[in-house]
Amino acid sequence: MATKYNKADRPEITPDEMYAIAKNVCDLTFSDPVLVEKMKKSKLILRFQYHDVERWGDTMPEITIDFNADPIDLNIGPCDLVPIIDMNMEAFTAHLFWMEKLNLMSAITRGQIKAKGPIPKAMRLLPMLKPFYKNYRIVLKDMGRDDLLNFPPD
Repeated sequence: MATKYNKADRPEITPDEMYAIAKNVCDLTFSDPVLVEKMKKSKLILRFQYHDVERWGDTMPEITIDFNADPIDLNIGPCDLVPIIDMNMEAFTAHLFWMEKLNLMSAITRGQIKAKGPIPKAMRLLPMLKPFYKNYRIVLKDMGRDDLLNFPPD
């Protein structure tokens, strides 16, 4: 399922744009009360850290989701929450994952995603990700990011 792509062809995206996309995807996804209740049962605090050294230098956007909070707490940018699971990856590894072009376990095994914490617990969330995949595409379309929607080309 791994997709080959020329990294130089990836569309431009800034950390602020990544934050806006993440917030919109989460807002849309967390509007489903049935899904939210299932996610809360995980009792996880997930942190995603993204990097693109060539374009952003040392800037590393962070998104932390606290499934213990009511309502679920989405933190855009660094925060004081201590994650149970920490995922660190290149920005376009994340893009490939949300576009369903990258298998999570394969990416972790290959080192494309560095994961810390009880990964089997995170794997239990995988069946709940379908709305995120769908909503990621909806948000990219709504934001006029057809360049991201079409990357990588099939």
